[in-house]
Amino acid sequence: MSPILRLEDAQLGYADTLVLSHFDWEIQRGERWAVTGPNGCGKTTLMRTLLGLIPLRGGSLLRFDCEGKVTNTLVASYLPQINQIDRHFPIRVWEVIDSGLPNAMRSAVERKTEIERLAGAVGIRELLESAIGRLSGGQLQRALLARALASQPELLILDEPLSFLDRAYKQSFEALLEVLVPEETTMLMVTHDIAGSGTGAWQELKLDEYAR
Repeated sequence: MSPILRLEDAQLGYADTLVLSHFDWEIQRGERWAVTGPNGCGKTTLMRTLLGLIPLRGGSLLRFDCEGKVTNTLVASYLPQINQIDRHFPIRVWEVIDSGLPNAMRSAVERKTEIERLAGAVGIRELLESAIGRLSGGQLQRALLARALASQPELLILDEPLSFLDRAYKQSFEALLEVLVPEETTMLMVTHDIAGSGTGAWQELKLDEYAR
C-alpha cells in the first residue's frame, strides 16, 4: 500500500479558533476510515481541510498520486449530510448527478449515458426527472452518492451518510457502498455509528482524543 494523504504536526482550525493541534495522520490508498467523536471535536474541520476548503494553520498536508509522488491534483468527492441540502432548490435528480461529472466529458450523449448508468447503479433511474424536493431522505442520499461517484474519485469523503435515514435505508446504503465503491478508492466517513459502518475493514479515528 502507498499513502494518499499525510498530515504532519498539523494545526487545524480557523483564524480565531484552533481545533486540532500537533495532529499526525497518514492514510493509505484503499483504506476505509470511520472518523468518530462528539459534536465540536473537529470532524467537519478535518474533512474540510483535507478537501482544501480550509487552509492549515500550521504543519503540513501532503497529497500523493498513485505512484507515491506528491501532487496537488488528487481527485476527491464529498457527500454532504442530506439535511444540508436545500430541498426547495429547483433542480432535478439528473442535474444533481450531471454536476458531478468531469467537465472534460463534453458530449451530451456521453453524459446522458453515464447519468443513466449511475442512477441505475444506485437504484433511482426512474427518478431522474424528479425534483429533489419530491425525494425521500434515502432517495436523495442515493442521488448524492451517484453524484459523488461520477468523477471516479480517488478519495471519497462521506459526512454522516447514515444520519436522518431509517434503519432499512441505512442498511441498503451500506450495501451500496460495498458494491459500488472500488476497492482502490479511499473512503473517510464521519459517523456516530461505528457499529453500523460496514465491515471490519473500517478503521476508526477517535477524534475526541486529539481535540483541544
